[in-house]
Amino acid sequence: MYNKLSVTDYERIIYFASRITRSIPKVRSSALQELSAIFGYNHTLFWLADNQGQLKDPINYNISDRMLTDYLDGNYNLDFLYPPHKKDLFKQKNVLRLSDVITHEQYEMSEYYKSFMSKYGFYDEMVVTLSHNEKVIGAIGMSNREKNNYFTNEDVLRFEYLSTIISSALLYCGEEKKSLLSKREQEVVTLVKKGYTNAQIATELFISINTVKKHLQNIFDKYGVLNRTELISKIK
Repeated sequence: MYNKLSVTDYERIIYFASRITRSIPKVRSSALQELSAIFGYNHTLFWLADNQGQLKDPINYNISDRMLTDYLDGNYNLDFLYPPHKKDLFKQKNVLRLSDVITHEQYEMSEYYKSFMSKYGFYDEMVVTLSHNEKVIGAIGMSNREKNNYFTNEDVLRFEYLSTIISSALLYCGEEKKSLLSKREQEVVTLVKKGYTNAQIATELFISINTVKKHLQNIFDKYGVLNRTELISKIK
């Protein structure tokens, strides 16, 4: 594998970072638009991940709603790169291409290609998982239409840089950051902002103080803060 990118690529990565950090609160949609405009990744999906690492709430760029619905209706179970089905592989490497897990000959004989990808005029595929503190917080999938236009080693290396930038933006910017919290954690944050003590939160939500403390620690971890003061400062 190539161990470095061109100077132009590094310049584009820096430019990409400057663009999406200005895009509060629409980090995901902005990231997909800029991946297309700057790097030519024209057919993409961006998922969030819940606390168990299951993917949810995909947004699509230049992929039809019909194709996305068809994928969600069951074809994701056939996808060779669907992250929840390949957790061990994505722990080793956060950027995977189809050619990393299956030969092109095997792929062309698969039900996934014959009944789904070819139906919508797509061929190759690459998936990038986004993480924070070794926990998956999202994933980006991208496809190519042309049979011989495979994702390359340069694409993989490029996304090893881009994934860090996107993960940080997703975690710390606007509305996307809120979606990392469960409904109960959002309720706790609302009460923390009102100045409630742990005991008052427990009474209000009908839970124990220990449960409140556990929720708070999870919230601190997700926001990368150490205490209530830092949390309130970050979410203002």
